[in-house]
Amino acid sequence: MYFDRRNWVDSYIGSLRSLLTHPGAFYASLPKAHDYANSLWFLIITVSVPTLVIAAGTLGISLFLAPMFWLFVVAGAWLWAVYLRWVIRVFAKKEVPTAHAFEICAYANAPLLLAWVPLVNAVVGIWSLVLMWLGLTRNLRLSSGMALIILLVPFLIMTISGGVLLALLSTYAVQNGMAPPDIL
Repeated sequence: MYFDRRNWVDSYIGSLRSLLTHPGAFYASLPKAHDYANSLWFLIITVSVPTLVIAAGTLGISLFLAPMFWLFVVAGAWLWAVYLRWVIRVFAKKEVPTAHAFEICAYANAPLLLAWVPLVNAVVGIWSLVLMWLGLTRNLRLSSGMALIILLVPFLIMTISGGVLLALLSTYAVQNGMAPPDIL
């Protein structure tokens, strides 16, 4: 079962159940999306659940940041879909519509439902990558290695560039007398 915004409660629960119990089969039979409507609503609902749980814990104060959080998640998923479309076209020589890549991304973000649980964020990220990998291998029929490279290269680039940026900022701070004070 896949998400349908016209029957959103039942289809959301059904698609989550299918995605959690048989993710490979879920992605293998995922129909190609021709628009963003269903996957966008699935992603918004997925992001809304932890946002509302966190808001309850902060007495509603975090709701002021909710629209920005939703915007970042949706924009990030769309940018990731554009990246997937490009890299698959260039390196795997397959055409994937951006709307379908976005659909794979939206379903891969289902673990965000647990983002409100302390110390689970690392698992949520890894789980999302595994679901994305399953989407690429089972639905788009990419090889395991190609899917792994497609997913890991951006993270390696971000990690390396983040490390270089941190080193440059630290060097600048030390050279300009802005080193943190000694604790002892």
